[in-house]
Amino acid sequence: SQIYVACRNGRVDQALSLGFLLCWIAGDLTNFIGCYLTNQLPIQIVTAIFYVNMDIIMISQFVYYKLKNQKMTKCKVFQ
Repeated sequence: SQIYVACRNGRVDQALSLGFLLCWIAGDLTNFIGCYLTNQLPIQIVTAIFYVNMDIIMISQFVYYKLKNQKMTKCKVFQ
């Protein structure tokens, strides 16, 4: 739901920090690695992969809107 709301208002770069997102993906990556190395149930591995993919989408969204908002700010300054 957060991904959808961020797409609607275009302000994900103001709601979350990049450091927070990087810590979040680091935790989910270590969860996935732990699941894989300890031969957890397939559903646990699939869930870990799902969370990593959602993190990648959120980081991509953050970068996209950060660049888009910076570009819009620069355009407003030069007008």
